[in-house]
Amino acid sequence: MRFRRQVPWAARSEPRDEPKGAPDEPGREPQPGGSFLATVASRRLLRDVLIVGATFGVGYLIASAWLSPVPLLTRDHAVPRVLDLPIAEAQQKLGELGFRAKLEDERPHPTAPRGAIVWQDPAPGTILPQHSVVTLVPSAGLQQVPVPDIVGLAMPYAGRVLAAAGLRVGEVDTVASDPEPNVVVATRPAAGAGRDPGGAVDIVVSGQPKVRTSQSARIVSPLITGARR
Repeated sequence: MRFRRQVPWAARSEPRDEPKGAPDEPGREPQPGGSFLATVASRRLLRDVLIVGATFGVGYLIASAWLSPVPLLTRDHAVPRVLDLPIAEAQQKLGELGFRAKLEDERPHPTAPRGAIVWQDPAPGTILPQHSVVTLVPSAGLQQVPVPDIVGLAMPYAGRVLAAAGLRVGEVDTVASDPEPNVVVATRPAAGAGRDPGGAVDIVVSGQPKVRTSQSARIVSPLITGARR
């Protein structure tokens, strides 16, 4: 019968017994335990949250830059749209953002009422620093039509001339005058004055010829002489 002699170095080299359990399967996640961040599920959740947050932040920045192109880290601003606004309101809107308004001469406009802004420079949306100058041009309203000279024309022809100029005949007054009847002797306003398109022009036409003083004296004198007799 043989006895195996155990030496110290032989005992140390013997493998230790592993706790019995199911062998590790590839792709199998360990059971949760220990710290929350140490588990695979929590790490994946944290990664998904960071991805969603980053995506939301980038999308928000892109949307903000597209809808309102205002620099985030500077004091520059986008020029607001002040077209069709009254002068006072346009100046106030520009002043709230630090811009200065400069008014130019009025310009005729077919639709904009008098005093409304019809042109601005720079254009709306342009990025400018504070205290920049924005030029504004207000509307002068409809471009007025000069009254044509129709004095001396017969009434039918005078009406046609006014219609061709974009005006119409207003009130017609008749006065006794030397020229033949129904001839224009004056207009209100006078020729050359401005009138809104479609405006009325009052006309004064001749009526019955005036009775001259010498003729009336000849007629009255015999009557007086006969009365004395």
